Amino acid sequence: MRKPSLLIIFLTVFIDLIGFGIVLPLLPRYGERFGAQGWVLGAIIASFSVMQLVLAPWWGRLSDRIGRRPVLLVSNAGSVGAYVLFALSARPALSSGAALALLLASRIFAGACGANIAVASAYIADITPPEKRSKGMGLIGVAFGLGFILGPALGGLSARAFGLSGPGWVAAGLCAGNFLLAWFILAESCQPGANPAKVRPRLGQIAHTLRLPRVGLLVGLYFLATLCFAVFETTLPLLLGSPGFHPDDFVQPHALARRLSRPTDPHAAAICARLSPDFRAALGRAESLPPGRLRRMFFSEFNRLAAGPLLLREEEWAGLELPVALRGSPASPATGETRRHWNRRLLEAVFPDEIRRQRFYFDETRLGFVFAYCGLVSAFIQGGLIGRVVRRYGEPRVIVASLVVFGASMAWLPYTGGLGALLAALGLVSVGSALNRAPTLGLVSIFSPPAEQGATLGVVQSAGTLARIVGPVLATTLFAEHPHGPYLLAAGLALAAAALARLKLPRTVAHQTEDPTAGPPARVLP
Repeated sequence: MRKPSLLIIFLTVFIDLIGFGIVLPLLPRYGERFGAQGWVLGAIIASFSVMQLVLAPWWGRLSDRIGRRPVLLVSNAGSVGAYVLFALSARPALSSGAALALLLASRIFAGACGANIAVASAYIADITPPEKRSKGMGLIGVAFGLGFILGPALGGLSARAFGLSGPGWVAAGLCAGNFLLAWFILAESCQPGANPAKVRPRLGQIAHTLRLPRVGLLVGLYFLATLCFAVFETTLPLLLGSPGFHPDDFVQPHALARRLSRPTDPHAAAICARLSPDFRAALGRAESLPPGRLRRMFFSEFNRLAAGPLLLREEEWAGLELPVALRGSPASPATGETRRHWNRRLLEAVFPDEIRRQRFYFDETRLGFVFAYCGLVSAFIQGGLIGRVVRRYGEPRVIVASLVVFGASMAWLPYTGGLGALLAALGLVSVGSALNRAPTLGLVSIFSPPAEQGATLGVVQSAGTLARIVGPVLATTLFAEHPHGPYLLAAGLALAAAALARLKLPRTVAHQTEDPTAGPPARVLP
C-alpha cells in the first residue's frame, strides 16, 4: 500500500507550477498584444483569482471530507483544459476580441479548478509534526521557486520555437503528465471523516478562522504580502517588455516642447504634424508648466503616437542614428507591437537629448529568463535556508525581515539603470518574498485546530486570492497612469505590514505536539 510522502506531493505541486510558471509571466504581454490596457488587462489576470476566491474554501472543506488525493486529481485535470484554451487564444487567425475572450476563459477555468496549493498545504500539515510544519510548508515554496526557474524559461523558449501558442500547449502537456503521476503514485494523506470538523457556512467559516487566536492577524499579513507580490509579477513584464514611455523618460520636457512648437528640422516637423490639435495648442503654454506636469502630458501623447501608424517613412530615416536591429528592416512592421517598438526608437532618434533611451526591452524569451532568475533565488532561499533561518530567529522575526527587504527592493526596482542593478533589485525582491510565505503558513497551521487544517488554509488561500484580484487590477490601472506607481505603492504597503507584524505578532511561539492550546513554547524571542 502506498504511503503519503512529502517527495510525491512536492513533485505533484512542482510539475503543476512549471505549467503555471510557463504562462504567468506571459499573461500581461499577451493581453497587451491582444489590445487590453489598464484595468481591463488587470481584470483578465485577476479572473483566475476571482474563481479561486469563490471556490478555494469549498475545495479545502471538500478535501477534509473526501480526502486530498481526489481534489488534487480534479485540479490537475482542470489545468490541462485551461492551458489548451490559453494556447488556442494565441492563434494568429483570431481577432483581438476573440483572442481576449479565450484568454479570459482560460484564466476563469484555471481558477475554478485551481485547488492544488491550498490542498497540498493541508496534505503537508497531515503528515508533518507541528515542530516541522514551517519546514514542510517550505517545500511548496521550493516548488514555487523551481517552477519559476524552469517554467518561465521553458515558456520563453517554446514561444520562440513554436510561436505564441507554443507555451500553452507545452503547459497543457506537462499538466496531463502530472495528472497521470498523481493518479498512479500519489497516496491519500488523511482519513476522510476520521477527525470530522464542524461544518460551517462559508462566511461562518471565514469568521471562525479570523477569530482564532493570532490566525486573523496572520491572514491579514498574508493578504498584504500577496497583494504586493501580485503587483510585482503583474507589472514586471510591462516594465521590462513594453515599448511604452514612462514620464521620467522625458529628461528635458521644456526643451522637447520648444523643438515641437518651433521645429527646425524635417524629422521634428514630421512628428509635430502627428500631434493632436489639443496637444499642439497646449505646447504654446508649456514654458509656464512645471516639469512634472509637462512630463505627464508627453507621457500620454507620445504613447498615443507610438500605438499608431509608423511615424516616419523609410525614406525619411536618413540622418537618424537608429539601432542596428531596425536598419534594413521592412518599412511596414506587421504587428502593432512591432510598430510601437519602432515608433519608440524613432522618437528616441529624433529627440536624442530630450528623451532617454529605453533601459530595457525584453522579448518573451528574455522575460522568461528574468522570471527564471527570480525563481532560482527563491528556490535557494526556501530550499536551503528557510528551515535554518526560522529555527535561529523564529517565525515572527523572519516575517518582519521579509517584508522590510521586499518593500525596500520594490522602491528601488523601477529606478535601476543597468542590468547589474536590475538583477540585484530582482534578487532582493525574490529573497523577501521567499522568506515570507513558509513561516506565515507555518504559524497559521500551528495555531489552527488539527481537524480544520484544510478549511483554515482554504481561508488563507482565499485571502491570497483576494489579494490577487485586487493586485493586478490596481497595478495595471496605476501602471497606465504612471509606470512607477505600482512599485511605490507595493513598497509602502510592505513596510506598513512589517511595522504591523513587529507590533502585533506574539514574541513567544509554542510548537505543540497535540493540542494547539497547550504545550511548552519551543522558542522565546528576546
